[in-house]
Amino acid sequence: MISDLIHRRDKTKYKLGSNCNIKIFTDDAVKRITRNYSTLIGKGPSGEVYRGILDYDQVAVKRYIHRSSREEFMEVISICSHMSHKNLVKLIGYCIEDSTLIIITEFISRGNLDDILYNSAISIPLDVRLGIAIGCAEALSYIHSMKLSSSDSFLCHSAIKPTNILLDDNLTAKVSDIEMSRLLLGGITQYSAFVRGSTEEGYLTTESDVYSFGAVLLELMARKRVKRGDINLIVTFRKVCEKRKGLMELFDTTVARENDMKTLKEMGKLAMECLALDIHKRPQMSDVVKRLRVLKKVLKERHAKCSESILATHLAWSNNSKQDISMPRFISIVHIAKGCGIFMGNRSNSNILSELGSLRIFTKVELNDITQNFSDLLYGGTSAKVYKGTLEDNTVIAVKKFFEVLEDFKEAFINGGIILSQLVHKNIVKLVGCCLDADTTPIFVYEYAAKGSLSDVLDGQEDFPLHLRVKIAIQTAEALEYLHSSSTGGVIRHGYIVPSKILLDNNFLPKLTGFSGSKRLVRDTKINSGYNVISSCLPTDELYTDAILDQCAQLKVKTDVYQFGVLLLVLISRKNFMSYADHHHLIFECIAAYEAENSGKAFFDVDIGADEEIFVLEEIGRLALKCASMEVDERPTMKEVAEHLRIIGRSWKPTFGIWN
Repeated sequence: MISDLIHRRDKTKYKLGSNCNIKIFTDDAVKRITRNYSTLIGKGPSGEVYRGILDYDQVAVKRYIHRSSREEFMEVISICSHMSHKNLVKLIGYCIEDSTLIIITEFISRGNLDDILYNSAISIPLDVRLGIAIGCAEALSYIHSMKLSSSDSFLCHSAIKPTNILLDDNLTAKVSDIEMSRLLLGGITQYSAFVRGSTEEGYLTTESDVYSFGAVLLELMARKRVKRGDINLIVTFRKVCEKRKGLMELFDTTVARENDMKTLKEMGKLAMECLALDIHKRPQMSDVVKRLRVLKKVLKERHAKCSESILATHLAWSNNSKQDISMPRFISIVHIAKGCGIFMGNRSNSNILSELGSLRIFTKVELNDITQNFSDLLYGGTSAKVYKGTLEDNTVIAVKKFFEVLEDFKEAFINGGIILSQLVHKNIVKLVGCCLDADTTPIFVYEYAAKGSLSDVLDGQEDFPLHLRVKIAIQTAEALEYLHSSSTGGVIRHGYIVPSKILLDNNFLPKLTGFSGSKRLVRDTKINSGYNVISSCLPTDELYTDAILDQCAQLKVKTDVYQFGVLLLVLISRKNFMSYADHHHLIFECIAAYEAENSGKAFFDVDIGADEEIFVLEEIGRLALKCASMEVDERPTMKEVAEHLRIIGRSWKPTFGIWN
């Protein structure tokens, strides 16, 4: 039946672009995703934003009214496809046809900062506002630091304002409209009739973003719009600063407490520097982040001395709002390895350097602060414990603290860290940083997944409907498809796809983790065997064609395909397993069911399998057995598996009310 489904493709099918992480959609596909643009959630001068559903997840679909240059748009889209930052809204895909210019991004739950500030009466503590400012500043600093194809070219956002700063459930800032960013070639400013905040009116630079951020910072402190009729908050603030009196009256009365005035004044001073008319006197965004972090640290220490829990005020604000509608140190993995004393003498430092990303290096003191002295235990295993924490920008994180580090694990950390630090995919867990203080074992900091692991859900009592299982299957397959594609800088074999290595957020969005056993299969021009990780499978005194080398690499990643097949069996049966030492019974049980009745019904979870679901379960069961075939050559590629699952998902029209 799978083969029949493949031929039922229609215009709603989307294609994968050159970067497998960004999808190209057709007009018809966008209409299907948005139910013909039925739910408008935002409107601005550049276009309209609609709610959509893609692979069982909510997405935001922005349809532009006009655009001056499609070529410029596509150039920035290409750059955005390689961006990965916790404070940027993730780009999912785009549509660019004759009469259409559309982008599709992740959906951010709490709306924008403008609505929170001006269309809500809830109280927002000062530490939360500082966190929002830090998140926005971090995003801009990241954008300004983007490495482009030309060494003297750079990027600026060009549209920083409260409506373009979105907030998630944890009040973490997510800067949107990245696709509106401007590419400034050769270091030359770009002219725009609508740019403000520049000494030379109309010329766009990264300093224009700094100016815009200063205005946002003022709005966060005052909870007043920059322009209200004839009143200009920036002009008023400048006059008050010059007179050095009346400053307290400008701040929002809910945060203008005597104990916090020093912090507010420092924030105001920083805002004025960002708003300097001379662009050369404005600070860099990296310096802004540094100063805001110091302010939040001082604020927290001051509240602690007053026996006032800043965390408690944050949680109280978060609970109430649901009822109402120092610069981080970054270091490469090379330095991490050297710090652990684990660089092997026969490894090529230059080869490793070419693959590295950057991680934030936390101190032990910082992690004690972030985790409230490791007080909120999420998971305790035999080798490590995982604790919940909150970063300065309100981002919730998971902190994994090991009891001891074995030599084999140290080398695995290098491999896994190098690989994970460079991956950009919504279904792959993000490594935020680590701690390498001399008196402790390594501690790793990851993005937080509220539901825990798939293994936890399978063993729990929570209702687990089929549409969530299909969603997890599709998106985990897409993560593996991405790993096996050339867009990752080589072919990556994960090596250990088990339920405990798939984390789930509150919306059951899967996040693949556990990369310590992963291998990157990349071409090595210095040896004849072609792929440096698989050189042992080919003699080194012969030359091989690219086809033979690619085939050898594909054989390596077919292990992932097998393990994913077993994972599919787990999803449709809810029969969990801890390791691959005890998984064979799943395959034998499923085969026996199909052989006995030409159906897998006896194998399926009794809590699912209604008449309208049997077709989906049967198709997934057959696909799983094909993936888990003992004949390696008979296993499909993950690209084929992901496409089969997408077709199954599109052919099934569940009525679980996802649009409600």
